[in-house]
This record gives sequence, structure tokens and C-alpha cells, in this order.
Amino acid sequence: MDAQFEFDVLRRERSAWWHIARRKLLREAVVQALHDNRKARVLDFGCSAQLDACDSPGIHAVNAHYSLAALAFQQIEGGRNLICSSPEELGFTSNSFAAVVAGDILQTVPDDRATLREWRRVLTDGGLLCLTVPAYPSLWGEKDEARGHQRRYTASELRRKLNNSGFEVSRVSYLVASGFLPAVIERIGRNIFSRSIERYRYSARQLNWANSAMVLLLDCERHLIRYLNLPFGTRLVCWARKPAAVAERVTVPAWERQWARRPLPQGMS
Repeated sequence: MDAQFEFDVLRRERSAWWHIARRKLLREAVVQALHDNRKARVLDFGCSAQLDACDSPGIHAVNAHYSLAALAFQQIEGGRNLICSSPEELGFTSNSFAAVVAGDILQTVPDDRATLREWRRVLTDGGLLCLTVPAYPSLWGEKDEARGHQRRYTASELRRKLNNSGFEVSRVSYLVASGFLPAVIERIGRNIFSRSIERYRYSARQLNWANSAMVLLLDCERHLIRYLNLPFGTRLVCWARKPAAVAERVTVPAWERQWARRPLPQGMS
């Protein structure tokens, strides 16, 4: 793909409704996770939260991605602390980040379990992971193929993979419920009238008024999921933590405790 065209696509997506809503969601998760910890480091894998432009000066963000084109675009847009790294083998020491945020990146990696284990490794004990992924494998379509997606998730599948990777899942909620019915209708229409990936790439444009309306709807949903989990939607958002290390209690058998006592003096019973 032509580099200039790819940059134009990334620039257009930067102002799209889902990218704006996702950016707000991930920033809120980071602020809530760090509280007043001004020396905390945050890993933004995928450069989705754009924490360099965040209003919280105490956050030290490291922006990582496996795509050189995406990192070049971030550098043009003024991004800092940019690092190219494989998600399955992060070039960071263990226990080095208080939070990891990943917006729509897990579905693009070949091995999502290895990626989750790496994110857990670089998190400090009790550190937060907040991620978003596309929902429902039945909604798979040309957009997923054009964006290099490997899979879509259900809530139960995402929770299971996080638990198997050593995370304690706090919450998993669907998001973009307002766009779920249109997505289903679109999927049915695409099954009837097939559409090529190349045609999608060159026609993926959205009206400004529709984009603004979706931003307002997603703001409402973002505030709503603070109190309840949405039962359906085209995206999934998850909050999970790396368990804090707990000192293991060793139980000594009774006979060992008896023989461990100091011996009685001679001549005493």
C-alpha cells in the first residue's frame, strides 16, 4: 500500500467516532488506575490513548507498536517515546508498568495468549490492563480483513483467555450497543451483495454529522458502563489486574511442632 495513502487513512481514522470514544475510555482507565502516582509508567500498546496529549502531567507514557508505518505517523503527529516492539516479545523489563492499555490491537496479533502473558509480565503487582477488541465472530466481514484482524471475541472467550494468562478480570462489558443493530443489518446485506476489500478501502468515508452523532452516543454509553455492563455491542472493553504477590503461609504438622520444642532439663518429667 502507498505510504501517503496509508497516512491519509490513519489521519482519517484518528478523527473517526470510534477512535475518539476509545481514546476517552482508555484515558479514563489510566487516570483511575494511577490516582496520584506521578512516577508511574504506562504502556500504550497500539498508540490508541495518545497519553502525550492527556491533561494529566504525572503520567509517563511509553507508546509501542509493531507497525513502523503507524509509529512514523505518530511521530509526524507529535508523538513521543515511540518504540517498535513485537507484542509477543516486549523489549521491557518485568514489573515495569503500572498500567497497560491496548485499543483494538489484540485481535491483530498472531498469538493473543502470548501477548496477554507478555502484558502481564511487564505489569507491576496489582497493575491494570484495559483493552478493547471487536465483538462477535458472526460480525466478521471485509472491514476485519482490510484492517488485518485475526479474530473477533465474545465476552466469555475474552474472560477465559485473560484468566488463563494469569489475570484477575474485574469487568468485561460490551460497547457500541447503538451500532449493534446497524452492524447486523449490514452483515446480512453483505452476505447477499458481496463487496470486495479493495472497494471498502477506498470508500470508507463517513459524513461529519454522522460522526458527531456517534461520538455523542458513545459518550452516553461510556458513562453508562460505569454503573452496569452492556449485554451486547460491536466492541468489548475489559478491565483486568495482575494479582499482587501474596506471601505463602506454611503449615507445620503437629508432630513437627512437638519435636521442635526445646528439650526438657534432665531429671524433669
